[in-house]
Amino acid sequence: MNVTLRDLLRWPECPLVTTAPVTASPAESEAVLLHPDRVLSWPIAMRATPPLLPQLEEGSLVLLPAPTLVEVRSFLPGALHELRRRGAAALIVDADQAPGVLAGDLDVLCARHGVTPDLELNLTRLINEHRTRLYRRGTEIDRALTEATMRGRGVADLLRIGAAQGGRPLLLLDDQGRVKEAFAAPGDPVPVNQPPAPIAGSEPALTPLPDPLTGDEWLLLRIEGEGNGWLATCAPRGLLDEVDRLLLTRVAATCALALEQARRGRARLAPGQRAALVTTLLQPETVQEERAAAAETLGLEPAATFAVLTLACRDDGADNGRQLHVARRALAGRLAPHVGVEDFNDDKTGVTGLLLHSVRSEGLLRATTMLRTALGSAAEIVAALSLPTSSLADLPEAVRQARYALLLLRACVLHGPVADWSAIDDLGPYLLLYPLWGTPEAARFVGGILGELPDQDTRYNGELLTTLLAYLGQGGAAGAAADVLKIHRNTLTYRLRRIEEICRRSPLDPSQHLSLHLAALLHRLPAP
Repeated sequence: MNVTLRDLLRWPECPLVTTAPVTASPAESEAVLLHPDRVLSWPIAMRATPPLLPQLEEGSLVLLPAPTLVEVRSFLPGALHELRRRGAAALIVDADQAPGVLAGDLDVLCARHGVTPDLELNLTRLINEHRTRLYRRGTEIDRALTEATMRGRGVADLLRIGAAQGGRPLLLLDDQGRVKEAFAAPGDPVPVNQPPAPIAGSEPALTPLPDPLTGDEWLLLRIEGEGNGWLATCAPRGLLDEVDRLLLTRVAATCALALEQARRGRARLAPGQRAALVTTLLQPETVQEERAAAAETLGLEPAATFAVLTLACRDDGADNGRQLHVARRALAGRLAPHVGVEDFNDDKTGVTGLLLHSVRSEGLLRATTMLRTALGSAAEIVAALSLPTSSLADLPEAVRQARYALLLLRACVLHGPVADWSAIDDLGPYLLLYPLWGTPEAARFVGGILGELPDQDTRYNGELLTTLLAYLGQGGAAGAAADVLKIHRNTLTYRLRRIEEICRRSPLDPSQHLSLHLAALLHRLPAP
């Protein structure tokens, strides 16, 4: 990795300044440079006698002391032409001599304390020290990235390691510049702003791009490979240096390798292997690194929005497995034009379904509409869709949401055939009861309100709780409840009196309606 003219001037111990006024800001000072990103070689002093120029390399810093300038002034135009032709990085003169030097397309720098005899040695030492530091940092970065690659870590882990190594945030962008993943150095916040677009015709890895909104600077580097996007980092203006470019280059190369390996691995994945990886994503015990690696192997976009769709047959039967398989394949075909679809089948929990994902905000909405249309006439299959989430870490919770709604559908508590968590009417009050599902608090409340009613109701074939829910669901209107239950009103009255005897709370007392209704609904929830 090379050191540039911009890097040199940003080093705190640099003895050089630009020709900008003393009162100029660092940004204004850099703005006067013609070639700030020209790569440096070594400083060389111009001689007063022929040959004026010693052996000159491209990127040389040419020192011109005041006494030498007096001696060679008549030859200076030709010497400057030769400097430009050979690719010198800059001409260094005393501050009071700079206005008289017309260098054309060659940067002119001023020595803070004049072009002294020891300036060449000091600059050589300074450049050597920074190149040595750069080599050591490169070795450390390579070692950390190599260890991660050997362990099969994915892009997310590589970005996390790079951010920790450089002390700067690292962002993975898609081809349109949208942030796919972002990681900050430990203890720092992740930047929320989008990086600016690279300057046309510039090399993004070498040109810091100013952000007018925040005053920060960005470095961008395209990751080799089709569709791999960009890697970006940022820092307050004036702080990005050669180490940041080195880090960006090494991380981008390692990410390109990891993405290519993942792409090749996806091409070899059998359907069963893909389904197993999706199941790994959905399990709560999966650690973050394993979940990120599984998503990368599957080719899931980190910036996508995800939702879990679970399927089940409404009634138990010997042919359920085949029915579910056919329904899952048919739904996947209908939804595929709108969202990405991945099968899963968790043998541990018995949950089967589809993982939906889309980078477009409207993708999941269209999929939900298509789902209702597809299952409208298929009464034997019910489906539950979780809330959308943009985080892979939230997928286990999405599975739990979908399982909850699916159990309610199978128990005919919800009428379906689709229960979508994004639609309040689909779950009704059971949306609010979800946090209490399976908790000791819910069991204590049910026991305290209903007492022995759930146990006693088995002797009545469940008629008492059904009657209680129908009566309370009709707002305490006995005639309407009797019509819903298709029983005589006297039968309804008898059952309500029996409920009062058992749980010692009267359904006929309006002040008891809310407690009894909540307890009956909680008791009706299927076991987790």
